[in-house]
Amino acid sequence: MSICAIRPDRTRTGVVGATPGERTQMRRVLATMACLVAAITVGGCSGGSTPQSAQSGVDTGAGTQSTTTATTPAAKTADPPTAFDAEAGVPLPTGAFSTNVGGSITTKFLTLRDRTAYIVAPTGMTAVDVLTGKQQWVAPIEGKPGDPNNQSGPFVNTTGPRPPVVTDKLAVAAVPVKVPEQGTTPGYIALTVLAADVTTGKKAWQTDTKIVSSDEYADASDAITKVVGVTDKAVIASYDKNGGYPGASGEHITVALDPATGKTLWTHQEYSGGSVHGDTLVGIDYTTISSYKVQAGALDIATGQQKWVAESSRSLAFVASNPALVVLDQNDNNHGDAFLLFLDPATGTEKAKLVGPESVFGSAPDYGDCYYDQQSVLICSSDGVLTGYDAATAQKLWSLPDKTANRVAPGVLVAWHGVLYGDTQGGKPIALDAKTGKDLSTEVGVEPYWVSKYAAIGVGEDGRTPMAYPVKK
Repeated sequence: MSICAIRPDRTRTGVVGATPGERTQMRRVLATMACLVAAITVGGCSGGSTPQSAQSGVDTGAGTQSTTTATTPAAKTADPPTAFDAEAGVPLPTGAFSTNVGGSITTKFLTLRDRTAYIVAPTGMTAVDVLTGKQQWVAPIEGKPGDPNNQSGPFVNTTGPRPPVVTDKLAVAAVPVKVPEQGTTPGYIALTVLAADVTTGKKAWQTDTKIVSSDEYADASDAITKVVGVTDKAVIASYDKNGGYPGASGEHITVALDPATGKTLWTHQEYSGGSVHGDTLVGIDYTTISSYKVQAGALDIATGQQKWVAESSRSLAFVASNPALVVLDQNDNNHGDAFLLFLDPATGTEKAKLVGPESVFGSAPDYGDCYYDQQSVLICSSDGVLTGYDAATAQKLWSLPDKTANRVAPGVLVAWHGVLYGDTQGGKPIALDAKTGKDLSTEVGVEPYWVSKYAAIGVGEDGRTPMAYPVKK
């Protein structure tokens, strides 16, 4: 973790009323000043503790049951949108995400669905109308937070709870909770899953699963908790805490819960859920770890029974994409070279394999960053090349840079419903057609990290405050 971590490639800005070049320069000056201040005061390089703007009327925590009864205003919509109103930004709770001093988001804690942001915190879950900034509901979690300061403090921290999973019925989040000792029975850390009615926030259920640890003083700092998926048959959630050195398995558990009652269906120790594909869960199996290798394994969602295992590798990461394929960011067994693998979720059979950057001095680089447009296209940036793939077949659709057409690859922030949103090399917001890679709009107005038919969410001009911008067209 770094008190003044800045992405070396580019900064992300949301400064209103300035040209892209001026915004970039301003952000660099702000970052430099912030780091100088941090060096003296050991503070101020985090976006997690900035007081919320009073005009937003938003509670930054999740410890109250207050709601708003304000009339919902009419809103302009577009699906997908190609421009947002940069002059009409609405502040959101500061706990929606964490940033570094360069204004880049390092960890996300929210899910945007239509005009509502669902935000997870150590104490519960909050729903906020992004067009008004008004809190809709709060669903508190019973129990003491296992990592209460994860979303605040002066350091860049990429661990913690992952964004809630939201369906037509439920909003579901997972956090660590510290269960206190009871007499001679020692306390422990639990993976806590909270399910709330998506409209009212009324708690449907809360389930706590004990984390088995060899350390009697175990805590949940630097752990990752996430809801892997929600289906009609099961809610899948996992807890992961690395072992502290390369090759150490650490603490890993995945649990399947009944979506109606929260009753535990099954648990798997030393297994980390990665992605859900119909009735199949694919994750990382740590039980076979040896010589710094792990393997992907598939389980039946309803029973937890194993379906298949894949070839072991140095490391694995799951890429969110179309359920028709399992997409893995994998490092090679022997040299640490990076690959993007597309597997058949039913059998684990390899459908396609894309080569990423080569290892340097035995290191294990990632393949790159990938973005799924929630429809049909997966866009991946690897080693300076941006490529669009058919998310159901892994067929290549387009690639940038294109020297023949005199086109370069933009930076990528998010993809949604057939549109890729990012910024040009000159720092200007841009939208591309996800299926063709063609320029679609240079009038986007803001640099979004979340998009819906109502709004985009990005970073405010201070480089820390979450801001929602309504759709313009």
